[in-house]
Amino acid sequence: MTTKKLLAFALLGTLVPSAFALITVFDPASYGKLVEQFAEMEQQYNELVNTYQMVTSQYNQMVTNARMITSKARWKAILTPWQLPSATNTYGTTAGWIGALRTGNGSAVGYSQSVTPLNNYGPVWGSIDYSQQDQISRGYATVELRDGATINALDQLGKMRGNSAAVDSAITSLESDSLSDNPDLNTEVGVLNKINAATLITVRSNQDTNKLLGSVLDQQMVDTKARRDAEVQSINNDIEFRRMAPVIDAQHLSGAAQVLRTYRLP
Repeated sequence: MTTKKLLAFALLGTLVPSAFALITVFDPASYGKLVEQFAEMEQQYNELVNTYQMVTSQYNQMVTNARMITSKARWKAILTPWQLPSATNTYGTTAGWIGALRTGNGSAVGYSQSVTPLNNYGPVWGSIDYSQQDQISRGYATVELRDGATINALDQLGKMRGNSAAVDSAITSLESDSLSDNPDLNTEVGVLNKINAATLITVRSNQDTNKLLGSVLDQQMVDTKARRDAEVQSINNDIEFRRMAPVIDAQHLSGAAQVLRTYRLP
């Protein structure tokens, strides 16, 4: 027997017992666990694939959203500035009113310089009958209330015009940033900040509008009071006339009868 054959028999003698040993220690339960682990790994792999596809889709969408739109300047709107009021001041009675309308400063003084002064009854008030005092005082109150409402409207409108330059500047800056092609101004956070700024400007503008509407309502309420006072006075006059009519008629009739009885032809 050659040397190669002896080595082959020796190696076979060592492998055969090992093979039998492997066959004898095979555990079906362990094999089942390995199969379960493999199934879980396969499921995890499928989930990873789905996640990768979803992330890739989101990334592609973000790239599409981030793509710059050229010529955004074509969206730029033309600003219509506030038209500030003006008037001649021949006798020095309109400058204060115009100044108040432009800035809101000195509204009461400017108004008083422009309107006819309202005097008071002073020492003659006590000589007026009480019923007439009541009527006069209520009519006087209408003029005072109208003056107050007008001064408030001057103040509100003037302050809005006075702040218009700062508001226009903020809107212009926001517009410039919104139409800019600078990538730093077109990030997601940058766009959201501009949206928030635009919303705040809208809120403040609505607030100013409500203030003006409130001033208009003040004047309307005073006008309503004036019309009501006039209607009530008319009704009261009619009631008083009807109450006094019999007495007046009796006086006129009795006087006429007396005249007729005593009248003699010349």
